[in-house]
Amino acid sequence: MRNIYLLLFFQSFYACTVSRLLVSEVAKPAGLPSGTPQYSDVCFSSRWERPRDDQDTLETFAAAQSFHATYINWVYTTNPAFIKKADSLGYKLQVALTPTLPDLPFGNKNHQDGRLQTNSGTLVTAPWMAGLHNWWGCVNHPDFRKIYLAHIRAALEAGAVGFQVDDPAMSYLLLRNEWEDVCYCEYCLKIAQESGATPNEIQQPSVLAFHKYMKQKAEEIAGRPVPFSCNNFEGDWDLFPFDFFDFGVAEIPKRRANPEYVYAAIREAKRRGKAQVFSFASDRDFLIQKLIATTYACGGNQLVPWDVWQGDGKERYFGKAEVFAPLYAFVRTNAHWLDAYEDAFYASTQDDPRYVDAEELPVSFEDYRKQIHAFVRAKPGDTQAPVVIHVVDWEVLTEPFSLRLNEKHFFKKGIKSITLLRPVKYDQTLHQEAEASGDFSKLALSQTISFKRKGHLLTLEIPKLEHHWAILVAKGN
Repeated sequence: MRNIYLLLFFQSFYACTVSRLLVSEVAKPAGLPSGTPQYSDVCFSSRWERPRDDQDTLETFAAAQSFHATYINWVYTTNPAFIKKADSLGYKLQVALTPTLPDLPFGNKNHQDGRLQTNSGTLVTAPWMAGLHNWWGCVNHPDFRKIYLAHIRAALEAGAVGFQVDDPAMSYLLLRNEWEDVCYCEYCLKIAQESGATPNEIQQPSVLAFHKYMKQKAEEIAGRPVPFSCNNFEGDWDLFPFDFFDFGVAEIPKRRANPEYVYAAIREAKRRGKAQVFSFASDRDFLIQKLIATTYACGGNQLVPWDVWQGDGKERYFGKAEVFAPLYAFVRTNAHWLDAYEDAFYASTQDDPRYVDAEELPVSFEDYRKQIHAFVRAKPGDTQAPVVIHVVDWEVLTEPFSLRLNEKHFFKKGIKSITLLRPVKYDQTLHQEAEASGDFSKLALSQTISFKRKGHLLTLEIPKLEHHWAILVAKGN
């Protein structure tokens, strides 16, 4: 997959050096499946319904409102009241499905019915669940299929939009990682015997058939397309059966938390007709902020850093609204500059000017020592629509910088004006008013920015970006 990312990156980098195409002609429609997150959605995950008990001081919907959420993802719940409340508050909600769904009826804490079996008849679970007795279900066992379908039906009837499938490889994951030898239940043995295969060999096709069947049944119940996503860790689509799903909601590790990787991963997702949502936590708030900005600048969505898995045995991460809400309010404010806009060009101050004619690129930098990244997005085929340039400052200590625009790549008659949009410093009252009214216009700074013209090159001076992110809106003559 790394080679694909490199190829895509260099294709994008050099695309505009070989022609005079406008960026609106380079941008292509993504064609994403129905129900996937829009570019302006604020995705929020409450892994469980909160408060979970009398000692839990957190509340799901109060937190969602404080971050201006629109789409609640990846929730482990079978509570129709919770799902109905989300629907009544205007949230799209995605219920989580796993190989460990509990037995029926709902609320049962047992994980016994329709489970995977070893050759000796013992039940199995994943290594990280050892001791919890959360036995994994068998996709060929009628009892587990009944359990899975019952969860789907209950969620849809309560108002859920779709589903997030965790550990989607199911029994095949246990085999692939050599954790367990499965499955030897009577149903797997029968299928294996009839097909002339071993119980191990039937697991991969059985898992894929299971997902196809469940999606078909879900859409029959709902009478509409039902989006299914999966945890495609790191934004990877090559592992089985990730490519079956409509979009990914995945943790991204710290080693991948950089703009080059995020851009390449999201572009690859779009190439496959997928949307990508990332989840990230860090003990450095500024790094999370930069990754939020970059992910949206690339056409993805970053889960609000609240109730986020950190790994390494750490407690779940709960970010504060005063730190991150300004960025999500900025997303809501600028929905019309996000939705329907697609990738057209990517440049950074790290590009080596010795190997390219920088003056021929849509965006370039005079100073390549800093860590500034620019993402050009345009409405595909619309040569008259404004073009947006997201700029994200990845320096540890931010300061003003300049960038150059080649107006020949933006509009046939050149650029008339440029507006700079930036997030606003957190003010709880303003955020509460915006959430109540739905008017987020006060939560973004807007200013017309001057530029110097030299031939077809425009040089802009960008002020220090306190929140690491700005959107430039270029309009043509």
